[in-house]
Amino acid sequence: MNETAWQHALLDAITTPQWQPDPRFPAAALAVYRNNYRVGLMEMLALVYPICRQLLGEDFFEALSREYVKATPSDSGNLHRYGGSFAGFVAAFEHTAHIGYLPDVARLEWALHRGYYAADATPLAIDTLAAIPQQHWGELRFSGHPACAVLDSPWPLADIHAHHQPATAGCAVDMATAQPLLLWRDSDGLMQLHQLAPGQAAFCQALLHGATLDDASAAGLAATPDFDLQAALLLVLQHGVLSAIKEPS
Repeated sequence: MNETAWQHALLDAITTPQWQPDPRFPAAALAVYRNNYRVGLMEMLALVYPICRQLLGEDFFEALSREYVKATPSDSGNLHRYGGSFAGFVAAFEHTAHIGYLPDVARLEWALHRGYYAADATPLAIDTLAAIPQQHWGELRFSGHPACAVLDSPWPLADIHAHHQPATAGCAVDMATAQPLLLWRDSDGLMQLHQLAPGQAAFCQALLHGATLDDASAAGLAATPDFDLQAALLLVLQHGVLSAIKEPS
């Protein structure tokens, strides 16, 4: 085995969740490396999902993280990309599947984490849109800002998030209230949350998935007859949800 192949085999031996002993590598030394690697992934999950950790408690979250790491290999050398499937894992895991709101809390925390480290992009300026004749607006498609996300959740995600922040700790949470959210990154590089009005989540999701403005408006109206297109469009422009107007295909 040449040196490159040996290095790849060693990396696989360290990072593969389920790995059988290999006589090419000393078992005791390899166990140390494998343990340190797993601990690093678990510590990353604790950093990405602090609210989930608070909700479940330190010991339970550590055990849950250990099971996730066992089942989920990292597919990137960048630790900040690890943990994106955690919400799906907790939704299916037998000891957390009954906690209905937990997957959406995890999705919120992942969106905040992903948005914080997302690439930069110049938000679409209102003047750019205003320069296009308004009769053509309905045909427009847009590129979304990499840091933005929409969570159309039936759970009170804004209140759950606020409840676990130092400045608003202990605020009331009404679990019967749906709070769909828009997430974006402000000019200081910090992630922000905005609770969306009826229809705005469907509108924003449609735009971010490449729908025309007309189709996004239809999605908002389908969600609620009270959908306000002007307010929704102003919202996405003010918060930099869109980064560019796509060229017609």
